Amino acid sequence: MTIDVASTPPAFWDTVAEHVAAQVTPAIKLGPHSRGPIITYLRDLECAARHECESRQAIQIIASGRHLLGDQSSVEPGEGPFSRT
Repeated sequence: MTIDVASTPPAFWDTVAEHVAAQVTPAIKLGPHSRGPIITYLRDLECAARHECESRQAIQIIASGRHLLGDQSSVEPGEGPFSRT
């Protein structure tokens, strides 16, 4: 399941933990090269969350999913509710 992060409905952020788990759990079994598209998607999702979501927990869940897949990069805060954190 993928979602267009450019038009994320507000209710999505309430279920982001389940969504991230559904993406990350099967990807853990894949090789590093196969995880790339999922990591990119989670980076994009984290950027959208930093702009649209008011839940620090949602942002942390997405970042944790990326880290579980081996992504150690940081996502720039940008402008949004948590742009300074």
